[in-house]
Amino acid sequence: MKVLFKTTELENFYITPLNELEGKLPFQKDVIKQFKKKMEILISADSLDELRQFKSLNFEQLKGNRSHEYSIRLNLQYRLIFSVLMEKNGDYVIEAILINEISKHYEK
Repeated sequence: MKVLFKTTELENFYITPLNELEGKLPFQKDVIKQFKKKMEILISADSLDELRQFKSLNFEQLKGNRSHEYSIRLNLQYRLIFSVLMEKNGDYVIEAILINEISKHYEK
């Protein structure tokens, strides 16, 4: 799938090697490491149905005012929140994922 990032910070977490991330990070390096791994799965997937097959992702659609968003598990505490954008190119529909945030699941 085609992946877009809502912020440059999230994009930098993905493209910068873990050992080159500098300064005070908003997340532990283990969370960023899991983020990178899960991003590879999202990029390699051809559809949302394929993501549902990975039981370990805990892929789910959010509820309430975030019902247009989805999440996958990074660890027990953190989730990767994303939206799905549909692009129509002729007869093809491309699912592009917009990475919105890394969220601490049990805090508001």
